[in-house]
Amino acid sequence: MKDNGLRLLLVGYESGDDQILLNIKKGLRTDIARRFTQDCHRLGILIHGTFILGLPGETAASIETTIEYAKQLNPHTIQVSLAAPYPGTTLYKQAVREGWLQENDAVNLVNEHGVQLAAISYPHLSKEEIFHSMEVFYKRFYFRPGKIWEIVRTMLSSTEMMRRRLREGVEFFRFLRAHQA
Repeated sequence: MKDNGLRLLLVGYESGDDQILLNIKKGLRTDIARRFTQDCHRLGILIHGTFILGLPGETAASIETTIEYAKQLNPHTIQVSLAAPYPGTTLYKQAVREGWLQENDAVNLVNEHGVQLAAISYPHLSKEEIFHSMEVFYKRFYFRPGKIWEIVRTMLSSTEMMRRRLREGVEFFRFLRAHQA
């Protein structure tokens, strides 16, 4: 695939905690995803890794594990989302049944700035804590010297990449500002 032009894969890691992956029936373990990622790095295939916070079984410790896992995997870029219990989904039904979400509360999944909100609260982890952990995740992943150097190095490769990364940086800081609002 690399020889035929593959340059980037979007990989749904979801969590760095194997129990959470079992809870959501992901069908993948962290060790297999780690080996896959290492193979992609070796072949020069970039990865945009996606993660979800607030899935069933999430704890402050599992969030920390997922952040560290993402840093170890070191995909080129990441997206961190919050578990979204849309009405009619298995997650919605489970969240209502378990008391993690009041029925019809799922309508408030984004704020007025378009930023995704955490809708699920667990007895041991509030939706506010889950929401705040998304910002922490992004900062701890991107504000590392090696990752900053990687971004700067790609910016220096071409004027087009410079413009693209600067635009992405502006969008990222707007997201952080809106997220804090």
